[in-house]
Amino acid sequence: MVALTVLAVAAATLVNYVAAHAGPAPSTWRRDNLATRDDLEKRCGAELYARRLKRSLDVTEGVLARRGGVLPPRQTSSNDSTCFVTPEVTQGPYHILGEIVRQNITEDQPGIPLEVNIDFFDITTCEPIQVWVDSWHANATGYYAGYVAQTGGVVIGGFPGGGGGNGTMSLPPVSTATESLGPYSGADDPSAAAMLNTVTGDNSTFLRGVWQTDTDGHITVYSIYPGWYTGRSIHYHIKAYPEGEIADNGTFIATGGAVHTGQFFFDNETSAAAAAAYPYTENAIDWEDATTNEEDMWYPYQAATGYNAMMDITWVGEDITDGLIGTIAVGLNLTYASPELSTQYAEFDVEGYYESSMLPSASPTESSLSASATCSESEFV
Repeated sequence: MVALTVLAVAAATLVNYVAAHAGPAPSTWRRDNLATRDDLEKRCGAELYARRLKRSLDVTEGVLARRGGVLPPRQTSSNDSTCFVTPEVTQGPYHILGEIVRQNITEDQPGIPLEVNIDFFDITTCEPIQVWVDSWHANATGYYAGYVAQTGGVVIGGFPGGGGGNGTMSLPPVSTATESLGPYSGADDPSAAAMLNTVTGDNSTFLRGVWQTDTDGHITVYSIYPGWYTGRSIHYHIKAYPEGEIADNGTFIATGGAVHTGQFFFDNETSAAAAAAYPYTENAIDWEDATTNEEDMWYPYQAATGYNAMMDITWVGEDITDGLIGTIAVGLNLTYASPELSTQYAEFDVEGYYESSMLPSASPTESSLSASATCSESEFV
């Protein structure tokens, strides 16, 4: 009886959570989406295709140089030349404001090195746009910095599918029909703040950070391949701000609102290969029981209107632990105000972080994957 009661409460919480921000698409969604895509394809299709092709060639040439002229062992490609706004998706319950401005967000987290390459462009002008990008994701075993006690092995005050950690309970996805969703169906609503503004439980900052794109709209972030937890497939969060500055303590100050909140996903084959490597093998949820993209409740929202929500992945070496390079393009509607529901701020020992070379003046900014973390047998949370 207790188990049934818990399940009923969790189900009600999930329904209320989804209803609070991911409403149904308008009745004209199909016509509007197709008309918008057709218009943007005519104006921006060639430009986006050229940018994606250039980025793919850059990645391939870089790996060729590292491998002595040998082609990458594996490389995925979306071959998507359509230019349209990247759908909005919930920030989840673990967004923290005022993170450290740094290109390498790894800190001491062990895992498969991941070089994240993102190209941002304005869907109105088809031109690249310079933005500040806030990135965060779970570590190899499903823990989020700032919420170590609430995530990972157990669900404490969380809810299934929303990022509440590794528990034994999961619910079916809200929807798997991406064609029934509009580009803003997954956007957060202010009424969801009570569930998404989760109070931090610790001052850790691993796998979190903010970095600015170059004037060509490109950003490279160094991290590790994310882990998984109950109800969610492997994903990587971002939030984009056109305006911002660096505080005296090396953290980010948004001087204007965000124009996009979203999540990147990864193909299941790459994730399965990662799951077989240490430290992902230490995840409390067996990979066989992990949520796939097709089962993930938020993947349909990020893939709405036909957007390819999965990063193109290139393997650096024959073994996945040699590292991965991910690329993706993000089309921004600069007139859109992406909701910010978190009031949590990063708090840490600034002096200690400087001494440990974890603030901007000493953070790695090399362009090679070797600047990222490497798999190690070091202790992890």
